[in-house]
Amino acid sequence: MENRRHPRLHLRLPIRFIVEQPETRDSQTGEGMLKDISYGGILFQVEPPLPVQPGHIREFSFFLTPDNNKQCDPTHLQAQGLVLRIEPPDPNSSAYGVAVQFLSALKKKDVTIKMTISSRRRVGTIPKLSEDDR
Repeated sequence: MENRRHPRLHLRLPIRFIVEQPETRDSQTGEGMLKDISYGGILFQVEPPLPVQPGHIREFSFFLTPDNNKQCDPTHLQAQGLVLRIEPPDPNSSAYGVAVQFLSALKKKDVTIKMTISSRRRVGTIPKLSEDDR
């Protein structure tokens, strides 16, 4: 049984990311696959070349939608993180796992995930309440 400070959410979602070096503000972008995330860190897979190495502290932005424009993207998170390890690829993959520990635990305000509900309704899909249901 794992004893973790923050429970992990295991997902397999395509992501885009931006990694910035705090000192120079140089940045690299890439695409990968989210494997799991918690308020304390993230594990994602990426094809080489890898944008980071173990021990690096970087500013990370992760996007769960195709467009990585922060102003337009309703689903992203930003955090400063320490790269803990690089995991070798699985036997049938060439993607490396990148484990990042957030330097301060994420809070709900750090993660922006908005859901859009269509305003279109179809006639007859909403049942009318009977007198007994009111």
